[in-house]
Amino acid sequence: MSDFKLISGRFSSELARSFVALTILPRLLFARFSCLIWCLTLSGLPALFAGAARAQSSAAPAVLAPLPAVAPTPASPRRLDDFLLVARQNSPLLRETANQVRQNRLDSLVRARQNGVQVGGIGSALYYPSITNSQGESVLGYDNAISNGGNYAAIAQATKPILNRFQLQNDYQILANQGQVLRNTGRLSALDLRRSITDQFLTAYAAETQLTFSRTLLAQLRQQDSQLRQLVNGGIFKQTQYLSFYLSVRTQEVTVEQNRLAYRRELGTLRALAGVADTALVALEAPTPPTHRPLAGLLAPAQRQYTLDSLRLLLDRRAVDANYRPKVSAVVDAGLQSSSYLPVALAHSVGIGGGLQLNIPIFDGHQRQLQYQRIELSEQSRRGYRQFLTVQRQQQYEQLEGLIRASDALLGRIREQLRVADALVGAARQQLATGDVAILDYLNLVTSYRTLQFSLTQAQTDQLRSRFALDYLAEQ
Repeated sequence: MSDFKLISGRFSSELARSFVALTILPRLLFARFSCLIWCLTLSGLPALFAGAARAQSSAAPAVLAPLPAVAPTPASPRRLDDFLLVARQNSPLLRETANQVRQNRLDSLVRARQNGVQVGGIGSALYYPSITNSQGESVLGYDNAISNGGNYAAIAQATKPILNRFQLQNDYQILANQGQVLRNTGRLSALDLRRSITDQFLTAYAAETQLTFSRTLLAQLRQQDSQLRQLVNGGIFKQTQYLSFYLSVRTQEVTVEQNRLAYRRELGTLRALAGVADTALVALEAPTPPTHRPLAGLLAPAQRQYTLDSLRLLLDRRAVDANYRPKVSAVVDAGLQSSSYLPVALAHSVGIGGGLQLNIPIFDGHQRQLQYQRIELSEQSRRGYRQFLTVQRQQQYEQLEGLIRASDALLGRIREQLRVADALVGAARQQLATGDVAILDYLNLVTSYRTLQFSLTQAQTDQLRSRFALDYLAEQ
């Protein structure tokens, strides 16, 4: 029992001395460590990595440029170009892509910093108690030859990768390839946005054209309505015949309201796609048909995407090779390390060290060949997609050219029929005023004229869609 009390007392005193050492240790380390840092600075520690830092600065990317100024957007756009401008400025997808490009530049700067000097601090205060009996035999504790009774350290370590030019250049090329992919993706996203905005603009413009025609026709019918009332009162037409015309006027009024609602709905959808906060019912300007352009080749964004993918797979293969190269780092440390917590021992345990660290891969179960096989399979998929896309774009381009030629021929026939129908309606309108044509016959002519006008609007819209689709495909 007395031995146990003696052992407990020793253990308590050791813990107390350790606590005192841990209290005094930071002050002692601060004084010693400050002096050591000044010595290392004056002795030229940064010059150790000066050559590697100069090589790194030559390969590292430049600092990010400031954001470009944003052009003012029209408050209530009416032209297609205005809607496209507003849509590009308001699109969160394009803004996110631009931010990803800037993040890629920051990743390049981070990689450059990772290849520079890395300084870290290591601190430890460990005590390994050893309990002995009255005969001096160890009862509990590590072997003192291994543990030294404790470990008290405060070290600053600086490391710098060296002889890694191949891996560093490959990493920069991978980041540059990622930036090119992001910029190309931004071009494709901008083209898709242009296509959706253009398609909805044509839909809204077709609805507006139909509304304009319905209003014009209703104005003509209302003008004739007053004339027919006089003819009915004069006994030229029967009351039942006039009621048919009156019903046609009311039906046309309903058609105008339906066309107005359709145009408001399509215009609202267009504004929602472009991010325009406006609800006024304004008139859209007629879109200008794009010029006929040849199909773009390998420099088109869709084709360039696969070229960049091929480059990425080549860089991935080089990255696999870089991982199996020996890695060498220069290491310099300075600080305090002692097995005793006593201030006298700590004061005489300050030092510096340096050297090289070498890491050589020897065997990993042939993972390198497996990674080569995965890259080759990705390359086969890339070639298949690119070949399919090339054939598909050429087929779609020729199909759109055929649709445009067919639309031009159809528009010519509709315009000719519409010219004849317009002449018949005008002649019937004059004869209607004298009672030489029946009201039902006149209404049939008006219905045919209305149908032809609707067909003309649809054909014009389809032709514009084909032209803009061809323009999009030529640039895609």
